[in-house]
Amino acid sequence: MSYSNSQLWLHLSLLNLLEENRTDSLTGILNRRGFEEALVQLEATAQRYQRPLTLILIDMRGLKSLNQQQGHVAGDQALKTLVHRIQLNKRDADIIARVGGDEFALLLPETDAQQALNAIQRIQSDLQTQHIEISYGTAQTPSEDLYAEADQQLNK
Repeated sequence: MSYSNSQLWLHLSLLNLLEENRTDSLTGILNRRGFEEALVQLEATAQRYQRPLTLILIDMRGLKSLNQQQGHVAGDQALKTLVHRIQLNKRDADIIARVGGDEFALLLPETDAQQALNAIQRIQSDLQTQHIEISYGTAQTPSEDLYAEADQQLNK
């Protein structure tokens, strides 16, 4: 199948739009839609091969007051710093997404509860050097609703 220049441009434009639809514009990571797609795929794989999968929901503390005291530019920079520090501390196979204003999801394939605890403690320690505080909740497969379980833990 050969493409003309206009067909190729149209195809590439469509692919770009599809990617933008799954990506958070501020941080460059997956958004809620992209996260949900990844979660479905990873849960199916974990279930099929009976392998562990952990979800960590991360909530950045103090974003609202930071925005009020120093402005939204400072709040946006803090969100970018949070994402950057998580990316530095995660494995290549791990998936990070922004699922809300100050809420992030970290999907950890092939990771049990203890390994996930080690990972979030490492991330939390690194974020403290940046004066960023987080709350988190975790859930592992098997689970009826991984997201709901992690969210319940986050809100305790």
